[in-house]
Parts: sequence; structure tokens; C-alpha cells
Amino acid sequence: MRSPLPRTIVLLALLIAGCVVSQPRFASVANSLPPVPPGAARVFFYRWLEPYESNAVQLAYLNGSPIGVTEAGAVLYRDVSPGQYTIAVQSEGIYPDQYKTVVLRPGEVAYARIESIQSWNACRRTESCGNTFVVEVVNPVVARAEMQDLRFLGG
Repeated sequence: MRSPLPRTIVLLALLIAGCVVSQPRFASVANSLPPVPPGAARVFFYRWLEPYESNAVQLAYLNGSPIGVTEAGAVLYRDVSPGQYTIAVQSEGIYPDQYKTVVLRPGEVAYARIESIQSWNACRRTESCGNTFVVEVVNPVVARAEMQDLRFLGG
């Protein structure tokens, strides 16, 4: 009797491929995103796909409130009320100036790149830093170029 294992592996691979394919690239949806609602601001969160860094799924926060999950190689956004926001991401390790604060006016858009820094030298001095992440606020022109090939997770 033949083992069902090879068939199961093929089915699982097809299911996983279907999940990945179902998320469009940011470049294909960027021009069709709704405009920032009147009286609101927008924050994009994105992570590069860094094969030698952590691929862990991490929560992103605005002023301490979770707003969504960041994934390696993906981008998402949130519309928010104008105001001051501390942009943070779940992190086991500590890094200087790890989180960033922005002040957003109506209609403004901020871009937050989430970076994994497991290779940070201070981690080698301890047993383990776990997953260490930092937030970088990026120039809009640079950010939009960096986001083009990332998967779009939505708003």
C-alpha cells in the first residue's frame, strides 16, 4: 500500500502557495488605495524580506495600542486621527532609540520601516536577545520605492 505522505505534502505546498499568491504586491494596488479620509492621517508599516534576520510575525503599536501584525516582506497601513504617535513594534530585545515618535497633521502620511536586528553585536554579549526589532521613519519617496515588491496586507 502506498503512503499518503507524498500526496499530503503536495497538497500542503499548494495550499501554502495559494495563500502567498492571494496577497498582491504593493505596486499593483498602490494607485488604487483610497485617499486619506478627510481629517485623518495615514501610517504605513512595512518590513523587508531579510532572509538572515527574523521572519517572526510581530505586533505593531501606535501609542501602546496594537494596530496590526507586521510580516517580513509585507506592508500594511492604518488611518488615524491627527496627533502625536509613538510607533513601536513587539520586541524581545532592547536597542537604543528603538521606537519613533511622529506628529501627523490631517492628510499627512508617515512610513515606518520595521527592521529586524538579530545580528546586533550587543546580542552576542548575552545569551540571547530573542527577536529584536526597531522602527525607522523613512522619507516618503524612499519608502514607496522600498515597498513596491512587498506583499500588501491591507489597510
